[in-house]
Amino acid sequence: MASSKSRALTRDIILSAALELVDDAGLSALSLRSLGKRLGVSQAAFYRHFPDKAALLEGICEQLWRLTYERFLALVQGADGVHDDAAPGSPAAPGVPTASAPARPDPSPDTEPGSSPAITPQTTPDQALQAQEYIRQYANCLRATLQDHPNTVILLMTHPISTPEQLSLLAGVLASLARSGFTPTTDTLALITSVSVYTTGFVAAEVVPPAGTSDDAVAKPGSAAPAAPSGGANDAVVAGTEDLMAVSAMLDPADAATLQPLIGEVLAGKWDFSAQFERGLEAILRGW
Repeated sequence: MASSKSRALTRDIILSAALELVDDAGLSALSLRSLGKRLGVSQAAFYRHFPDKAALLEGICEQLWRLTYERFLALVQGADGVHDDAAPGSPAAPGVPTASAPARPDPSPDTEPGSSPAITPQTTPDQALQAQEYIRQYANCLRATLQDHPNTVILLMTHPISTPEQLSLLAGVLASLARSGFTPTTDTLALITSVSVYTTGFVAAEVVPPAGTSDDAVAKPGSAAPAAPSGGANDAVVAGTEDLMAVSAMLDPADAATLQPLIGEVLAGKWDFSAQFERGLEAILRGW
């Protein structure tokens, strides 16, 4: 007969505990046995919800997407609790408007080619700008979630949105936006996919320990850099700047002058991960 603890287990309880275990000890420490020990049940208690570790890993990805989408909806709908009624996969509260952040202004007539919003036959300029703003906010929410759970970055990079549960979460978000007057198109989904890949790859550069470091170099939740021997992302930026300065000093003056426009911001100490992330994101959304 199943124990009372086994009967009380739910999918959400299991996934929350699994994510906590990964946060605390790293992805390599996750197993059905270690998770059972944490919850005080045998690993057989999980089979009703997750037949194997692969399914559990997909479930952790589902949890990460849920956290990201909830953060996103809270941002675009305001911090007044509206998102609790319109969480991914659930109906939106009737009669509640959705307010997005102010859209960026239309490009001026002399805007260089490639910097105007992408327009398709299904979208107007205003809708395209609204889509850009939503995607911009979504990318920052995804980045924040991964920074909160840095040990999951590689997992999310190698497990794109694909399961019914994950697709249902995304559909719930798009449906919530549609109820507010936004019309998603096939381009919207493609842009979400591209920005998701860009964001997870970028955060990996911020928080994942360099290849070849000890398995004990586990990132800590809430930090913007891993607790790795390298000293983290900020130290890497400083070290890289020092290397560039040394190389620049050794170059022929003409070569150094050619290099200056490319690395001037770095040498001036104006380069950091956040600024670079925003610049790359804008390039995807609006063009260089």
